[in-house]
Amino acid sequence: MHEQERILTDGQAANENPSCNNLTTMAERQFAAFTKAATDLFGPEHAKSSAEDWLTEAALMERLPGPSSPEWRFVTVAALARLAIRMSVILRCLSSTPTK
Repeated sequence: MHEQERILTDGQAANENPSCNNLTTMAERQFAAFTKAATDLFGPEHAKSSAEDWLTEAALMERLPGPSSPEWRFVTVAALARLAIRMSVILRCLSSTPTK
């Protein structure tokens, strides 16, 4: 059985640098928790959009937070804000649609 190896953008394997492992683990945990909550609360379609928002917000960061940094939560909060806006627009559109 072969274990899939994560490769960083510079080509170095993540498991060659322990601090990268911690950084990757923290990001993965935040991402997984956010997407699970979005799926549970809003369904898979909105969870997919929210996952893309989370990844976009992570990419927009000027620097990546440290492995034990609470700054990963900022990424989650920003993606959550996008989800809230999207849901507000959907609800507003649904409530303004005339019923027959």
